Parts: sequence; C-alpha cells; structure tokens
Amino acid sequence: MTNNRPEKKLSHRGKTFIHPSWLAKALAGDRHCDYSLHLQANYKIPKTDRDFDLLAYKSKHQAAIERTVKLLISQGYQVHIENANSFWVNSGNAVISGTPDIIAIKGDDVIIIDNKTGKPRACDQEQVKLYMALIVSVKLHGITKIPLGKVIYDNYSPVVIFPEEITEEFRARARNLVKMLKSTTIPLPTPSYRECQWCPVAHVCSHKMEDMATGTAEWL
Repeated sequence: MTNNRPEKKLSHRGKTFIHPSWLAKALAGDRHCDYSLHLQANYKIPKTDRDFDLLAYKSKHQAAIERTVKLLISQGYQVHIENANSFWVNSGNAVISGTPDIIAIKGDDVIIIDNKTGKPRACDQEQVKLYMALIVSVKLHGITKIPLGKVIYDNYSPVVIFPEEITEEFRARARNLVKMLKSTTIPLPTPSYRECQWCPVAHVCSHKMEDMATGTAEWL
C-alpha cells in the first residue's frame, strides 16, 4: 500500500456499520475489493454527485412497492412496509442494519420481499437471503423461523428463495466477511477497472484504476 492512504483523511465511524446490500455484492462475486468494503464499513464516506436520477428511482420503486402491497392485501396478508421493517443486529463491535421493502404475514406464512426496478442480479437474491437469516435474530414482527424470500422485478419473473437456501455454508461466508470488516487490519486494495467505475468509495480512493489495459496484438 502506498503512503497516500485514504483512510487517514476520513472520519472513523467509531463502530463498524454494515448494510446487507454491501455484503450481498461480495457474496455474489460482484465486489472483490475487500479494501473498499472495509473502508465503507468503518469510515464516513463523503457523498458525491453521480449521474443517477435518485428522485426518478424512488418514484419508480415506490410505485412497485405499492403494486405489490395491494396484491398482498387482496390475498389476506398483513403487510409491513419499509421503515417498519428496519432492524439492527449487533455483532461484537459491528452493527448490521437493513430495511426489507415488504414483510407479509398470514398465519404461519411469512414472506420477505424486495422490489427491484432493474435487471435481475445475483446480489439481489443474496441481499434477501441475508434479510431472511438476520430478522430471526431480532424476532422482527415476532418472526422466529426463517421465512420465504422473494425478489420482484418490474419486467422480469420474480425469484423465490426458500428457507432451505439459508445453509451453514451461506452463513459461514457471511460470517467471514463480517469478521474481515470488523478487523482493525485493513485489507490491501485490489483495484480493477470495471469494479472501480462503480465503487462507492472510488472518489476518495487513491488506488482507483482509471483505465483499462488496451493494446494491439500484431499476431491476430
């Protein structure tokens, strides 16, 4: 690591903070740089202007949630929405906090649902799996057994996640990631052009890879 260490210029959170969506990207193989994950979990990252219409996204996302809620109510479910589903799980010197879009309950039938507005991604499913595994720890809405999970997309078929998919292997992988994020040892950066373009800490990271290696193969 160079002497130009971004973490030296940032304010420490005081306690490791982890959002399930960050873990989900790592579990799905969409995020390989443990350094960026560790930085995000342990330091306050200044916000930056990105080419992203947040207002339009929120409007589209809210409309999708309302459609799902209306259908669930018509099917006899008691429905809990967004902030009513917020939870905190303590793990030593770390906090894992998340907010599933929807939790629907009808007797013993419990479903955790996240509405997504884009194309299906593996990390969407990993995020819901984390919700399924974690809410039992806090007994959110009285839930004591791992529920069914579902990812609902605007233009694609929904993905159903069964409780049996919360395996010990899944828990172990999540546990190892959390252990790494809680550690006082900062991982070495592993920058890559594609990952750096979308990294949430790229604007404060001196290790960002700006260009992809290109060239001409004369033998082709």
